[in-house]
Amino acid sequence: MDAPQAQVAPPRAPDESAAVHLGPVNAEQTEQAELCRQASRFDWEYLGVMVLADAATVTLDSQVLQSSGQTAVRLLGPGLVGLSWGWSVGGTYLTLPQCSPSFASGPPPEGDVRSRLPLVISFSLLAAAMAPLIVGVETGEGPQTLEWSTTERTMRLVIASATGVVGSLMPYVLPPQTYRAMRKLSHLQAGATARGGSVSYSFRF
Repeated sequence: MDAPQAQVAPPRAPDESAAVHLGPVNAEQTEQAELCRQASRFDWEYLGVMVLADAATVTLDSQVLQSSGQTAVRLLGPGLVGLSWGWSVGGTYLTLPQCSPSFASGPPPEGDVRSRLPLVISFSLLAAAMAPLIVGVETGEGPQTLEWSTTERTMRLVIASATGVVGSLMPYVLPPQTYRAMRKLSHLQAGATARGGSVSYSFRF
């Protein structure tokens, strides 16, 4: 009489959903591995451009635009300063490494429920609060600025705050390489199976 055979569970298919993967599937031979490698570095070039933009706009406003005889030209300065400062506030975090080549995360079986919207709103509020302070400090209280009306002084702060919000959203339109690669990696939908597959892309904040 033959002994009963033990039931062995079939091995899990390699393309099933999992909360995380210890490294991209198929290691460095996949698009996931390449995207993770790009997202694992610090984007110094992007950060350097933002710092130069801050210095350039502050210098342009304080040395050139403030001495203009036209109010509209003088109000252009705080707009540019707010825009560049908001860009720096919103973009600095995105230049940081967004992925680890040794631990590439994937969407959980119940779906990707994470959202960057709270982070985006926080950086926008921070930029809106800080941009007027930057403009106020670099404007100063010189003999020329004392001649400005109260309305113009107020508008300088309001314009800086508004453009600070706009600038904080610029990194999502013109993203650094790290965030661009991570966004593509995170939103790459692969329905590959042993019998075939499909790939789709979706983008959001």
